[in-house]
This record gives sequence, C-alpha cells and structure tokens, in this order.
Amino acid sequence: MNRIVDIHADDFALSENSDSDILQLCAECKLDSISIIPNLEYFETASAKFLSIQEKLNKKLLVSVHLNFMEGKCCAEKSLLPDLVDSEGFFTVSWGKFFMWNYIPFMRKKIKLQLKTEILAQIKKCLDSNIIDKNAIRIDSHQHPHMIPVVFEALKEVVFELENDGCKIEYIRNTQDPILLYGGKNIFSINTVKCLILNFYSIKVKKYLVSKKLPVNYLCGVYFSGKMDSRLKKVLPKFIKKAERHNRNIELLFHPGTMLKSELTSEFKKEGFNEFHLSENRKIEYNTLKEL
Repeated sequence: MNRIVDIHADDFALSENSDSDILQLCAECKLDSISIIPNLEYFETASAKFLSIQEKLNKKLLVSVHLNFMEGKCCAEKSLLPDLVDSEGFFTVSWGKFFMWNYIPFMRKKIKLQLKTEILAQIKKCLDSNIIDKNAIRIDSHQHPHMIPVVFEALKEVVFELENDGCKIEYIRNTQDPILLYGGKNIFSINTVKCLILNFYSIKVKKYLVSKKLPVNYLCGVYFSGKMDSRLKKVLPKFIKKAERHNRNIELLFHPGTMLKSELTSEFKKEGFNEFHLSENRKIEYNTLKEL
C-alpha cells in the first residue's frame, strides 16, 4: 500500500443491519479495507452486496478473511473438530482456552491440526465466493486469536499449503498496538492487559512476516477497543510519526456495524459477544469514521 493509514472495518457479514452501516461507509469512501467473517449465515448475501458496491467505487477496497473460531458454525466437517465445536458444529472455544491449550503439550498437537483444518476451510470459502483474490490473500481474526502461538503455527502451515497451490499471501495482521503512545492513561484497564499479551506474541509474528517479506504494521484499535471515539484524533499524529520513523503503516481498526437485537439468531450463543454486537459504542465508532 502507498498510504500510511489504513482505515479498516472488522466484522463484515455479521448481519444485515451491521453490514448496511459498513457498506454506507464504503460508498462514502470512508474505509480502505474490511474484514469478512466466513462462517456466519449472512456470508453469501454479504459477499454479493459488497461485490456490487465495489463495482461502483473508484477505488479498490481491500478485503481480509476474518478467521472466526469464537462463534457461529464451523466451515470444515464438524467431526474433524471435536475439541472446537459441539454436536451441531457451533464453536465452543474461547480465547482463554486457546491460551491454555498453547501451554499444554499433549493438547497442542491435536488442537493445531483441528485449527489448520478449519482455517483452510474458511479461507477456501472466501476464495470460492470471489470476495478475495487468490493472488492477494489477506488474513486477520475475530478477537485476534491468530496471535496465540498454537493458532499462528496452524496458520503458517495453511499459508505454506496455499502457496504451494499457487496462492499468494499479501497481508497477515500483526496485532501490535503501541500503548505508550496513549500517554499512560487507564494503565490498569483490561485493554492494557490485552495490549501487553498481544504485543508479546507479536514479536514472533513480526519475525515471520519479515521472513516472508510481508508488511509489518502498527495497529490502533485494541487499547481503544470497542470505542474508537474522538480520542483518536489526539493520538493519531503520534502514530503517524512513529510509523514514518519505522517505515510502517498503521491499521486503524473499527467495529462500525451495529446489529439489531432481532438479528441475534441461534448462531449467536455467547452473551458477551452479543453485548458487543449490540453495543452503542459501535454507533460511536461509525460516527467517528464519518467525521474522520
């Protein structure tokens, strides 16, 4: 990319109302890129709507596969994922489980194999829908579990297979949010803890990206997670200065699409996630983007 700031929206294909918000921002050229969730029921409709919008725009929006193991049904055969899904194929895992399994040797091997199967299935679903290009595959994940070593190792093996099949990886999100740029406020917040864990894991991710000659970006969107509001204008100049100094880009991560309560179908089983999907803060992020 020839720009420093990449303005990005996660969670496309969440629901009709949520997608309408994101598509409106796309139409107004407020976004540079989006991430699409492959394993939810609205995926096919969302893909068709995006491709229709993209044809009318003067600029090409980048699309990442938003790998999702946190909610919804799996894309791979459920019998191949006994530790990740229930009898109906719905994901039962959490960030905490992946974190724990990463440090349990006898679990690590089989979890990595199951993750590899599902990651490949989700990426292939996006390729088959033509929402992403096999010569420019971009990857991130819902709640950033791909940063956990066991998940990232599975992803690396999938990347190896895809490249052997003639695909090209263009971008993998390195979730590194430099918390010192925020001025030390709310230092004991849960988002600070998230940043510290993800930034620790980003060290190995960065080494891999450098070895593959893939871009290593900074990310702004974990410390302000779920509420990217007017505070962003105060810290953005610091991010730009740091990015210029280290020859990196910045991914500004937003969740600007709001679900309606009536859209919470049976695939949305986790209360904490549902609160986030319905949160008024998503409308704040939408308005921030309108004004940014």
